[in-house]
Amino acid sequence: MNGWQTPSKRLSLEPDEAHIWMVRTDAEAIDVDLWLHALGTAERVRAERFRHASGRSGFVIARSALRHLLGRYLDVPPATIELRQTPSGKPELAGQHASDLRFSVAHSGAIALLSFAAVEVGVDVERIRPIARSERIASRVFSDAMRQRLADVSPADRQDAFFAAWTQREALVKAVGGTLLATHDPLEFEWPVPDGPRVFGLPTASPSHHWTVLKLPQPEGYAAAFVAAGDVRRIGLFLHPAEPADSADR
Repeated sequence: MNGWQTPSKRLSLEPDEAHIWMVRTDAEAIDVDLWLHALGTAERVRAERFRHASGRSGFVIARSALRHLLGRYLDVPPATIELRQTPSGKPELAGQHASDLRFSVAHSGAIALLSFAAVEVGVDVERIRPIARSERIASRVFSDAMRQRLADVSPADRQDAFFAAWTQREALVKAVGGTLLATHDPLEFEWPVPDGPRVFGLPTASPSHHWTVLKLPQPEGYAAAFVAAGDVRRIGLFLHPAEPADSADR
């Protein structure tokens, strides 16, 4: 893991590998309508429901980038990919392209993140901003150990620490396809958060009972985290261009 890079044209994933992509959704001269070609009908309808242009553009670019990248991993046209939701609302591949490839998508402010692996994964990004009643929120969704660690953080760092904890928690929830209030959290929280991947699990547990957690590098003012349901030993960080796939990918 050597920071955000431009990948090779051909994409492949090994069983112990995960890829995480970042795409800016606020680049100058973005024509959001050019991204719509890759979306399914339901996604287009959902895009039209956004009241604010920034929310609509973020959704359209993130979902179009998802289909473009799925197309590259599966070597199929993005628009032909069929997606469905699990009973818990987690998106997954369906139809003729259903496979072991797992993915997660997150969007906040000017950043979208997408993660891919052969195990269940979750990714989250949040724009750091003041949150009213953050302590009350923490008491509802964080473990006792995580709340205590946050309480030990200096007041000057507490907002940044809250979002670091929140993105770690949200990424875990996305990985298991659960809800914030119902999902058991086996992960520890450290502050300052280490830069490298951390693996949690009992020493005698099988790899499927381990969790890999990584703080993701982000522009100032953002926090992001990645969680994988397994001992992921190789993690690639890639940049997705802030433009739609060219005609050869359609």
